[in-house]
Amino acid sequence: MKTNESMNLYQNPVCIGTGLVALDVIISGNQTTPTQFLAGGSCGNVITILSYLGWSTYPIARLSNNVAAELLLEDLKFWNVNDTLLSINDDGSTPVIIHRIMKDQQGAPKHRFEFRNPEDGRHLPSYKACLAKSVPDIFAKKQNPNVFYFDRINRASIELAKLYKAQGSIIFFEPSSTKDTKGFNECMDIADVVKFSDDRIINYEEMFPQAKAGLEIQTMGNRGLRFRKKNQTKWTLLSGYSIDNVVDAAGAGDWCTSGIIINLFKNPAEINNLSDNDIIFALQFGQALSALNCTFEGARGLMYNIKRSELLLYIQHIISSNLQRIPQSRNTNSYEIKKTGLKISSLFAAV
Repeated sequence: MKTNESMNLYQNPVCIGTGLVALDVIISGNQTTPTQFLAGGSCGNVITILSYLGWSTYPIARLSNNVAAELLLEDLKFWNVNDTLLSINDDGSTPVIIHRIMKDQQGAPKHRFEFRNPEDGRHLPSYKACLAKSVPDIFAKKQNPNVFYFDRINRASIELAKLYKAQGSIIFFEPSSTKDTKGFNECMDIADVVKFSDDRIINYEEMFPQAKAGLEIQTMGNRGLRFRKKNQTKWTLLSGYSIDNVVDAAGAGDWCTSGIIINLFKNPAEINNLSDNDIIFALQFGQALSALNCTFEGARGLMYNIKRSELLLYIQHIISSNLQRIPQSRNTNSYEIKKTGLKISSLFAAV
């Protein structure tokens, strides 16, 4: 088991990430809670969580110059995320995702992501990949990250991953599908860590009977997750944590990813030299973060309610005590969540 000293992981290692960086419009079923406009998307969440946990983070995205981008940047800056690799111009796009929190007929919480404006039914702005021609300029601005994270398959992401891998960075690939077979296989050739959900990629074992990456992680919702290392065929299963008070399961995977990264890749490491004990601890750390965030609204609600120092002590207690269930979390109201009465249509106005 790790000691208190080994929990002191946060001395500004660097993560650069590219992929889905979006504005989340969080609409709660609780009518007393105003709509929240916060940074989101898989890459956006991971980058922001890592910054909250003490890393230096740099998202790469191609955004448009509008109110949505302004609100997104405001939230990123609040969490000290570095914006020097962001492109904001007229040919970009600031994705907007409605994150609606509800309850089913039995009163159990659920959430839904919506991609149409409820005010007029039109499609909301979607993701635009960075252009491949921008890669040299991006790479020249910031090099040598501990980790390069990406969640979308495109030429710019692949070329950046190659450049950062050549410098010794850990390449963390979190695909949402395998539709682009050629691109997916190219990413697999580069990736050191591959993490995916079993409900997004259902035929992974058929494609790769034997582990190709240094570490492969398959998440399985409330059944936990499993992992295997390079050239292994057998998976090791880790059960998840039970939760007393689930409020919103959105963002759970992003917290799990962040917990893995901060525990395994703070220092330069050979991915193939990681011990099973180190991997299991990092995965449990990520699972505990993931479960705890489910007791708050929003993909990153935990960040706005618990200070980092308190969170780390709590996660240490969960793991060291071998708890199977996450108790009701204490809301400390550490931060003021950005709330606004903006209409969704106003997000697309230029600034």
